[in-house]
Amino acid sequence: MQQIKVDAYIDQNGVLSVKMPPSLAGMEIKGKLLYQVDSISLQKKPNKQVDIEVIRNIGEEIRNLPTLDSKTPDKIIGYNQFGVPI
Repeated sequence: MQQIKVDAYIDQNGVLSVKMPPSLAGMEIKGKLLYQVDSISLQKKPNKQVDIEVIRNIGEEIRNLPTLDSKTPDKIIGYNQFGVPI
């Protein structure tokens, strides 16, 4: 399976943006939709601002936690990146 390195982020409105390498311009992207939000349900929610600094601080705290298990994430879960049992 070919792997391609891309830059991706989700903005504060939940929109996924992916920057593809120039060599892939015009190519079709296929993948699985893991989560879909009904646009009607989004309209019912009040527009709330997210404090990105709070999110970054939480991420930093998580990164600074000690490693309690030396196994790889795939070994812990029991499946590799392709969903094949280890």
